[in-house]
Amino acid sequence: MKQLTNLLLSASLLLAAHAAQAQEDVARQHIERGLAFASAGDTLLAFAELERATDAAPSLADAHYQLGRLYGHRASSVETDFRDRLRAERALLEALRLRPSDPRYLLELARLRLKQHMKVDAGRLFNRALSAAEEQGDPDVLAEIHFNIGYIRELEYESQRHRRFRPFFRGPPVTEFYRLFDERPSRYADAYLEDAPAIEDSGELAKEEMLEHFRAALRYDPKHVAAAIRLMGYLFDEQRFAEYLALARRLRSEHPERPEPYLFMGLGLHAAGREDEAAEAFEDGLVRLHDDERAAIENLAPVLQRRAAEDYLDLSEDERAEFNSRYWQLTDPLYLTEANERRLEHVARVAYADLRFAAPEAGLRGWETDRGIVFVRYGAPDDIGVFGPDVTSRGNPYAIGRRSIIWSYGRDGPVFIFQQMPGYLDARFAGDYEFIAESYRALVPAKYDNIPSISELLELPVQIARFRGETPDEVAVEIHAALPLVDLARELDLNKGELEVGLFLFDRYGESFLRRVGTEVVAYAESAETNEYRSWRILMPPADFLVAAVETRDAVTWRAAAARDTFSAWAFSGDSLSVSDILVADAIRPLVEDPRKRFDYDIQVNPALEYLPGEPVHIYYELYGLASDAEGFASYDVALQVRVKRLQRGGPISQLLGALADAWGFSIVGDDRLELRFSREVRLDGRDRVTEYLALDPKEVPAGEYEIRLRVWDRLSEQLATRVRAFEVTEKE
Repeated sequence: MKQLTNLLLSASLLLAAHAAQAQEDVARQHIERGLAFASAGDTLLAFAELERATDAAPSLADAHYQLGRLYGHRASSVETDFRDRLRAERALLEALRLRPSDPRYLLELARLRLKQHMKVDAGRLFNRALSAAEEQGDPDVLAEIHFNIGYIRELEYESQRHRRFRPFFRGPPVTEFYRLFDERPSRYADAYLEDAPAIEDSGELAKEEMLEHFRAALRYDPKHVAAAIRLMGYLFDEQRFAEYLALARRLRSEHPERPEPYLFMGLGLHAAGREDEAAEAFEDGLVRLHDDERAAIENLAPVLQRRAAEDYLDLSEDERAEFNSRYWQLTDPLYLTEANERRLEHVARVAYADLRFAAPEAGLRGWETDRGIVFVRYGAPDDIGVFGPDVTSRGNPYAIGRRSIIWSYGRDGPVFIFQQMPGYLDARFAGDYEFIAESYRALVPAKYDNIPSISELLELPVQIARFRGETPDEVAVEIHAALPLVDLARELDLNKGELEVGLFLFDRYGESFLRRVGTEVVAYAESAETNEYRSWRILMPPADFLVAAVETRDAVTWRAAAARDTFSAWAFSGDSLSVSDILVADAIRPLVEDPRKRFDYDIQVNPALEYLPGEPVHIYYELYGLASDAEGFASYDVALQVRVKRLQRGGPISQLLGALADAWGFSIVGDDRLELRFSREVRLDGRDRVTEYLALDPKEVPAGEYEIRLRVWDRLSEQLATRVRAFEVTEKE
């Protein structure tokens, strides 16, 4: 009997075991289907299958873990959105009750605690998970745990990074800036930061621990994308480009199909000034992006003024692509180089914004965040200050509990203030700073004055003058430039330098109209106090709109100088009166007794249109289409006005006009101008133009802006032609 009882007991246990195994097999089938649905993006069916798995085998810990993990991934960190977090918590706690030391379960619960803003609890759970994973030796789990511990240290570091003490007798930044908004906020912010001492070594320990955990994650799993990206962000900020680029290359080799390694590689190469390589890396990254992501990166709306941005977004896809191409072609800062440095800087800013400001908890890519938008428009700020939360309700109540982050772009601005909640990496505009950002955008939609490969971009004075060519349907365009050798050679111990010099013309569509580039050796030692001049004369058919670019670049220092100007090359008709541009010069000397054409004169053009007080102003112009009488004489009146546009120093303009009128023999004809009138009769003798020149000796004319207005009246045809040219008298150095 006893033997029969034992046999029956063994059989029942065996049947129970078989039944339990059968239930577990069914549950695992549900888990497999649920994970497949989740991978396909169908979370509704995924939850249904995982719920069936927990019903089929309530004691199967993995079923509860997978259910809790899916709820945890879907759960947001918004305080009021807690339903999914509660479901995830119940499932994960049940999984841990069944298997208390599984590092995967501890890891997932720790992640959930982060979303529940329970950082201390999360830290303890991560440490427990790390100990359990080290015992099991699972490299994938160890990598994930180290990454998450690194993320906690990152939150701690970011809360202390750039921290400063508040200046004495000053309120919180947001409150203080609102109260003093009648002042220029950028200058006040600059002074505020200058008076706010930095907290030494703030967050350094957290930073070192953060970096070590990210590196540990990559040691256990070299393919860990998130750890690589977080580590790269801080390596870039510290300008450790060799390690940064090595990590980017490793990430690229591990994930050749992903766009991020290529984009971040391009970012590092661009920062190192290796523009051709950066351009190739960026293109490799862009082609790997989904269409919507690529469109977001190439979208120019954020760097345009609001009205222009609205028009841009109304364009079709093809029209927008054409606009982008024209925009980058016409805004390239250096046509001397193969790369378009401005476009590369733009893509690099977008890549950096995604590297450093992405907010996954809010579902935002880096370029969509407030700081990312500002960074894409204006680049890195000159100074950053972070101030602890205001614990009082004074001023803006929404600032309570939030850190204030000031981005200052120097005394001339702009300045932006963001606020950041503890436990979050994302930061939002403080108070009305979103409105302030839009207001500044209306004035300066974007700035690109900090391109790494252009160590210094100097001004290059240019004067453009248009004359008739050999025939009425030909235009002669003269472009005169002063190469700033003094500044290009500044602090250089070089006798000679190799300069590239180029002239470029483009039409309104960004198509190249003309390109002239040469390399020459210049004597810097002989140019210590003077600049060298270059001139071009281009004969062309009439054109309604052209962009002229003159550039030079030193081959050693990469210092460059560039000028941009626009003009229309209208034809000078042979049938009606017209006048050329006024060419302003330092000296003009006829080379023949009866000068009839431009090259009958030796003209030392002043490209900068600037004079010191006392230096004479010489002008040259040509008249076309003058009517002639029966004896071949043209008869015309000239009125030459000089208008005072602006004086650098205060003083009554009336006294100045009186002195100038006496010195030049002009008449005062208004509150701000004087005029010289004269009449001429010239025998044309078949000539197609009349050339004229004269000099103004300004004696001690005060510094300011002046304008020459030329009016010519043909007495025979009763036609009027006018031209205007401005020049400036500068202070003596």
